[in-house]
Amino acid sequence: MLAKGRQTLAIALVGGAVAMGAAAPAYADVARVVTASFAPLTDETGAKKGLLYDLVAAMMKLQNEAKPIEFMSWADAVKVSKDQKNVLIFPMTRTASREADYVWLTKIFDMDRSYAGRPGSTAVKDTAGAKALAGVGTTSPSASLDYLKKQGLTNIVEFPTSRELMKALLDGKIDVAYQPNPFSKSDWKAVGGQGALVLGEPQERSAAYLAASKGSDVKPDDWQGALQVLEQEGTVEKLVSEYGMN
Repeated sequence: MLAKGRQTLAIALVGGAVAMGAAAPAYADVARVVTASFAPLTDETGAKKGLLYDLVAAMMKLQNEAKPIEFMSWADAVKVSKDQKNVLIFPMTRTASREADYVWLTKIFDMDRSYAGRPGSTAVKDTAGAKALAGVGTTSPSASLDYLKKQGLTNIVEFPTSRELMKALLDGKIDVAYQPNPFSKSDWKAVGGQGALVLGEPQERSAAYLAASKGSDVKPDDWQGALQVLEQEGTVEKLVSEYGMN
């Protein structure tokens, strides 16, 4: 586990008996690989495409998979993964409502989610504090939205992207944003936010996965083994360092 301050980002390596440096053959054809921009994990805008993009691309190379990784809105990515077989999608949060809809290939990382407020604001430490606010923003569709609804919040404001969410926070249209902390920090800077966000106590620690559409022939062991190879040869540690997440 790699920890820095109050934010924890853990690269979770799951077993797989693949020898170091060995390329595992793909046992099923991958039709498409889809994602959305969740900087700094995936980023369509820059030359560097994000930590998870690079990790998945490296796993694909080991699997002899040459399909391009396609960026689109998260809603479109989810739709593609539900409408077509053998589609890979990431970063996907594994929840009870999604469990039966996907083949869960490998867990890649864990992230904290906190209520994030503007610099100088009072930290929102828990759900009771969030319920007292005028507006709590989050992205839709998302596991963050599912969590807020489950907690009984009636002041939720939904946004299609993390960047629009953080712009709304910057402009004072919402009081706090709720999503994985790395997304909040990265997009706060991207929209011109100055200073450090005020993060409350983590409300959740959620794991993100590389998943495949329901009924896919893709084998989890192959992808878990590929990730283990990347860890053994130092690729994971190198990428984590390059993206400043160590």
